Amino acid sequence: MATNLPERFGSGQSVGRVEDAALLRGRGRFVDDESLPGQAHLLFLRSPHAHARIRSVDASAASASPGVAAVLTGQDLLAAGVKPIPVRMAFKRRDGSPAATPPRLGLAHETVRYVGEAVAAVVAETREQAAEAIRRIEVDYEELPAVVDPLRAVAPGAPR
Repeated sequence: MATNLPERFGSGQSVGRVEDAALLRGRGRFVDDESLPGQAHLLFLRSPHAHARIRSVDASAASASPGVAAVLTGQDLLAAGVKPIPVRMAFKRRDGSPAATPPRLGLAHETVRYVGEAVAAVVAETREQAAEAIRRIEVDYEELPAVVDPLRAVAPGAPR
């Protein structure tokens, strides 16, 4: 049976919101609202740069912080054999060829590509301990050119 319904959500398609009624009535539930015995807390250190090379990440002080169970970096995930996040978008270029899609890593490794990209993760007994450990992580970035204006981004010679 043929239908005209899209097989997936994609660029330019509307997606109905189902959460608004609960949120507007104060009945929304968030993970941060929950507290369970033995619960750990996860926080991410995020890039302040739109595009930068990661020269080094020193998480030793964070790892030694009170209450910290684990500190992970992109290098740690790579060493553990963690693969990139699968991307199932089947977007095509105008000529029908597949669109280029960079690997989506759980934590940035070697390069950050947008402000807010996760660079390290800290798991600790409390949110406060995780936040303190995050402040102790030192990242040496080499800032790279970035363009945020779409018209300038497609100009000849613009940074990729």
